[in-house]
Amino acid sequence: MIIQSVELVALPNAPAYQNKIYRAHMDTGEEIDLFQQHWDVALPPESLVGLTLEEARRIRKEKMMAVAEGLH
Repeated sequence: MIIQSVELVALPNAPAYQNKIYRAHMDTGEEIDLFQQHWDVALPPESLVGLTLEEARRIRKEKMMAVAEGLH
């Protein structure tokens, strides 16, 4: 499955730390909630287009680790 588009979606009644999620629209027609937005990890939704779910999650993890290690 390949990501065709991604949008940040506000979750109703969610606590502040879980304000928005990345919702992926897949080439199969499915919608999948990938992960929640983190204020300190700049990850534009459009940067995930064309990737698989695994690739998108890997990129997010790498960015989070870079921020945690002070490399970003």
